[in-house]
Amino acid sequence: MDDPRYKALAYYERLVLQIKQDVVQGVRAPGEKLPSVRDMAKAVQLNPNTVAKAYKVLEAQGVIEVRPGLGTFIGPQTAATGEEKRRVRPAFDAAVVSAKAAGVTHMELESWLNAHFEEGQA
Repeated sequence: MDDPRYKALAYYERLVLQIKQDVVQGVRAPGEKLPSVRDMAKAVQLNPNTVAKAYKVLEAQGVIEVRPGLGTFIGPQTAATGEEKRRVRPAFDAAVVSAKAAGVTHMELESWLNAHFEEGQA
């Protein structure tokens, strides 16, 4: 979560991305139990409310699932549906516009995107 790329994000957004990256890289597997909000907060040194917010975002996105009385688990990873892709597109578009406004070239953007796919990053 100390990745310099995440510095501009809110703490809960950083945790969301870290958990997603762990899933993409196989560090966390479908069905794996996540620590409780309190235990995760201690582990990542965040306020429990911040962790709870991250968990709610991840649950809404289908990355994790809460099983009452059992805990929170990594959800089954399936191919993205059209709805999931439509949800991601506006964030991608906003990132591209921001990058272009900052002077990032097409080749740099392409290089960054390729690096994510080649390295198995989120």
